[in-house]
Amino acid sequence: MTILLILVITVIVLIACGYGVYKYKNRRPKPDYFKYYKTKDKVPRGKIGVFATSIIMTEDHSHEMFHNVTYKVFNQVVPWPFRNLALRDMGIALLDPAHTHARKEFIPNHLEDAFGNDKDRDGFPWMEKYKEGKLTWVPPSKMLYLDHGYFLYKERKSGEPTLVGKMANYSRLYFYGCGIVQRKSPHWKGSFEIINGAFDHLKQKYPDVEFRAASSLFLHDMRVKLRELLDAGCDTIVIAAPMAIFSHFEEFNSSFRHSFEYIEEWEKEHPGKKIKVILAPQMGDFQPLRQSFLEMLKDRLDTLPKGSDVLVAVTVHGMPWDHFKWEAWLQLAAAYRDRLFEDCKELLKNYKFERTKVVICQDEFSDPIWDPKQKYLSTNRAYWSAINDGYDYAIGLPIEFFAENSDTLMHHAMKCYENFDQYDIEEPVDYSDWSVPYTREFIQGETHVIYNGVPVGKYQKYVIEAYYQAVDSVLSKGK
Repeated sequence: MTILLILVITVIVLIACGYGVYKYKNRRPKPDYFKYYKTKDKVPRGKIGVFATSIIMTEDHSHEMFHNVTYKVFNQVVPWPFRNLALRDMGIALLDPAHTHARKEFIPNHLEDAFGNDKDRDGFPWMEKYKEGKLTWVPPSKMLYLDHGYFLYKERKSGEPTLVGKMANYSRLYFYGCGIVQRKSPHWKGSFEIINGAFDHLKQKYPDVEFRAASSLFLHDMRVKLRELLDAGCDTIVIAAPMAIFSHFEEFNSSFRHSFEYIEEWEKEHPGKKIKVILAPQMGDFQPLRQSFLEMLKDRLDTLPKGSDVLVAVTVHGMPWDHFKWEAWLQLAAAYRDRLFEDCKELLKNYKFERTKVVICQDEFSDPIWDPKQKYLSTNRAYWSAINDGYDYAIGLPIEFFAENSDTLMHHAMKCYENFDQYDIEEPVDYSDWSVPYTREFIQGETHVIYNGVPVGKYQKYVIEAYYQAVDSVLSKGK
């Protein structure tokens, strides 16, 4: 009896210790820059430098970018110790360019690694090693909806987590390969048009202010640009992310946190020099951003026949919110998303349509894996509800995007248009003129489902103005 009691107590202690370690390892990062954002004064002092940073994807495929994306996702989303397991170097991830979306094991015809090599360092083709039984099929992740599988070579390490190779290889072959005719992404160009457009306007009003920008996916570039501002003698750094709705995932635990780290690193090298850091407001707090999508929607509605039944889907990226109830996005979204939702309803009143409806939905994580009880409306289910209810038109407004990227063009598309008769994941996107919104239309049953695109070209001026106002709201307080 005594031995049994000791064993029970030991087990309880071990469980308690294990749980304590788990909680400690998964504690939220400190300081909480969302709290800093809400409470810190926004009055600059001395010489001012403005630093623009957000997730900006390159025009051409970049292995470095997807290396950093993978670490960012798993470090922020996947709890310890599971992220350590996920980020293991298990070997080399290989894909068949003709079957990049494969979800079941198949016999490949050609295999390449993340750098496009079809043979190993010893000169032996991957296909030869496959025929020798040296490759293993790895099925899609059970944690990612509509994920794809890959072949794994385990006999040597790749030098980085295997999942980096899987993601980067998929990007190279699909996002920047067969998935788009031009094999390029508009995101870098479009994002910097917004940043530089606002900066040009701000420089006229504030000629003594320094301006720099870098994608948060390239950490060394961020560090270099921030040091340029600091070495130029800036006393205040205004960090301004050209994003509609800030989040812990993208800003407070990512681009903003890295910025603070690099500033603090510089401060340690310069004793006695203390930099004031201000986080500028999100673009969604300013009306011109809503206006960009309202103008696009108005131009679309003007083309529709009177008496039509019209559903408008106000779509956001989405996250598994029940697992991240502390996310800043949940508190900050209303100022933009909810106001735009109401604006869309008011706009529809100006038309002689029969039935109208506006819904809020999300492209990602409202799926059978992360949202089995369908608590959050997916964009796909919003479209299917319009189809099943006999609406003539269902129009999607991707309100968190201002330049097309691999999400809007491909990754989200496979989920938003799932089970559509006319959607074919193998059919490449053809988008050559980036000054015109990319739109796509599917006819499902009697419903025209329309992706209305993002505000580029003649609509981009509203986005630039919103970003200008966000930064100016801080600079105008300068003494």
